[in-house]
Amino acid sequence: MSALAGEAAELPARARREIPLLAAIVPALAGAALLTLPRARAVWSAGEFYDSDDAMRAVQLRDLLAGQSWFDMTARRLDPPDGLFMHWSRVVDTPLAALDLMFRLFLAPEMAERATRLVFPFLCLALLFALAAFVARVFADRSARFAAVWLVLLSAPMFVQFTPGRIDHHAPQILLLMATFGLVALGLHPKRPLALAAAAAPLALSLAISLENLPFFIVALATPAILFLIEGKTAARRLLSFALGLLVFAPLTFAATVAPSRYGLSACDAYSAVHIRAVLVGALGFAALAAAAPRLDTLPRRIVGLGLVGAAALGAFLASAPHCLGDPLVALDPLLRDLWLSHVTEAKPLKAFVSDPALLVSTAAPVLLGLLAATVLAWRERGLARGRWAMLAAAILIGFTAALWQIRVFSSVTPLAMVALAAAAAALSARLAGVTPLLRWLTIGLLCLFVSPIGLALALQSEGDAAPRETRGACLEASAFSGLAVLPPARIVAPVDTGAHILAFTPHHVFAAPYHRDNRGNRLAVDAFLAEPAAAERLLRAAGAELLLWCDGGETGNALIERAPHGLAAALARGESVPFLEKIPLERSPFHVFALRPAQ
Repeated sequence: MSALAGEAAELPARARREIPLLAAIVPALAGAALLTLPRARAVWSAGEFYDSDDAMRAVQLRDLLAGQSWFDMTARRLDPPDGLFMHWSRVVDTPLAALDLMFRLFLAPEMAERATRLVFPFLCLALLFALAAFVARVFADRSARFAAVWLVLLSAPMFVQFTPGRIDHHAPQILLLMATFGLVALGLHPKRPLALAAAAAPLALSLAISLENLPFFIVALATPAILFLIEGKTAARRLLSFALGLLVFAPLTFAATVAPSRYGLSACDAYSAVHIRAVLVGALGFAALAAAAPRLDTLPRRIVGLGLVGAAALGAFLASAPHCLGDPLVALDPLLRDLWLSHVTEAKPLKAFVSDPALLVSTAAPVLLGLLAATVLAWRERGLARGRWAMLAAAILIGFTAALWQIRVFSSVTPLAMVALAAAAAALSARLAGVTPLLRWLTIGLLCLFVSPIGLALALQSEGDAAPRETRGACLEASAFSGLAVLPPARIVAPVDTGAHILAFTPHHVFAAPYHRDNRGNRLAVDAFLAEPAAAERLLRAAGAELLLWCDGGETGNALIERAPHGLAAALARGESVPFLEKIPLERSPFHVFALRPAQ
């Protein structure tokens, strides 16, 4: 009874300790909601999609709710007549479907989907704040949690992945990345080995969603191995715990998201046989090393053992699909890479933005400052704390390096960098212990503002507006598709950028969409727009196309015109009449829609 009474007395005190954290998270959520209110209104009132992946995710969600098989990832209206098997999984569809079905209890299906598209990113943002506080607590102390929440909020320009309407997989991937590193760091403590087993769950789930976190996970996977290398048999239990977690959760997520008929197939761009084999071989190797720890009593022996495990895992990967060791988009057609992917903003390298110093600095500087903070903390600390900070510094370094290749990686690495900056802010706060609390927290708050993405954006912007720039054109607004939606269902050839929105807003089939697996459909559209009208006609008729859509503007469209000044795209942009096309008038629409005349 005395023990129960003690626990009961402890609960209110624990609750009181958590209230300040909630007092930080709730205002942060309110601030984020206020900043994104115009976009939320557009999603609710018009069903706007601000990204092609959100539109495509909505199409995938609708197909699932309409009865499409769990393992069938075919987008049936993309690249007719057979459809396109997507590289996505059903992991993100699951919470979306649950929210959608719940909202359908009191809303029409269309409005239930819009409500889902508003609530889902908001819940993800709440989890991001909570996870930032958790990771900061593991790496530093309780005081760092508040700075972490504040800094994540001030990373708003980078977190387009959490804005209203965002239902793609990037926000869940950021959450799983944070959870993985928090649990790995926690599990490095000798008394917390089960945390390493738990860390395997978000790691495996993340791989089942997509492979975008894989560069970061190389650090997470290597950390317990390096710990074993340094400490020997005293770290064996932790290495074994991590290995067992991988042996449980990696096959579980694989079986839950990959159809049995595809178990033997290797894909470079999605969780497949090549990845599960390497993970299982590595996990079994870790388990073997932990079991053999008493005999691996010298550093050279442990180096040899870990070398053999690494070689076995790499060998399993190379034996399955050696071509996957490099670019996961290796199968993308070179012409499509040149005319489409190279013009996608989030896929551009950092150097492509040298003409925008404000964006460049506000994006890269906070991550570099976080890397510096993590490195300094690793140098100053000792023992377990040093290992944790070294792991985080390595992850931030890998993230920054990957972001040099594709700028979108900044949205993943920035929260990790903010944790390091939060710890630095907490350390500074401790040094200011003699200062009055109000002045101390004001100093820390201003410092966080000055080193954060939004603070730097405010300081460097030249037009009085620090909000993210809206680059979506009229061709992707919901109102643009109303006239097209009432036409009888047809097979449409349209620019790559518009494909996902056509699927989301209309009942039509479309050949091209911004997905790297759609080589056939995208190449058809590109070849037709580049070809002179007579050759384009032959291509379109051979493919069974019924409608052709063109919309002026956009980097991809401009690239087509520049590449072929005498091609079909250039002719349509100039407003020239094309003999085999009959224009279909659409009121208040930016689209030029043409039907193919009957063959002569």
